[in-house]
Amino acid sequence: MLAYLHRHINSIWLLLASVGLGLLFVFPDWITRDSIAAYLDGLASGALLAYILICMTRSLLMIPVTPFVLAGAITFPNLLILVFAISITGIAVGAFLIYSFPAFGGYDRLLEEKYPAKIALLKEKMHGQHSFLIIAGWSFFPLVPTDLICYVAGIARLPFRKVVWPLMVGEIPLVTIYTFIGSEFGDWLRL
Repeated sequence: MLAYLHRHINSIWLLLASVGLGLLFVFPDWITRDSIAAYLDGLASGALLAYILICMTRSLLMIPVTPFVLAGAITFPNLLILVFAISITGIAVGAFLIYSFPAFGGYDRLLEEKYPAKIALLKEKMHGQHSFLIIAGWSFFPLVPTDLICYVAGIARLPFRKVVWPLMVGEIPLVTIYTFIGSEFGDWLRL
């Protein structure tokens, strides 16, 4: 069973996400301003623990951090510094997991089979003198998955300390912006 789950984790995740989106399409009244505000008001203290666990493990499924930072800022408007710290810690933990286990989910094979020239070029650049700038720039650009650069760094066997610092340099400004945007959106929901 575990081997099956490991082999098909992406398909299972895609199926669950598709079912969720389909339900929202069929029942659009589930996500309204009032229903979101009522849900946020009804959350108990266990929500913070769930948020921490999700932020620490989301990278294993290649789920971007952005929705979780926004959701954290909306859900915990009085704890924005904590949301920021959890998000940054989650990025570092996720980077470590992805870096340490690039074969999880078969992403290493998929990337090397699908984009052999690009992965080879990234591996070469990772060991060059501009690796800090490449990782920091990649991390700062919001339209590309940061987890991908961690996979490539893990495949290229770049020392983790040479991955985590530029990753943080690129991510800290984005997480700060997302926390602010989420807080503002949360205020709008609670009007």
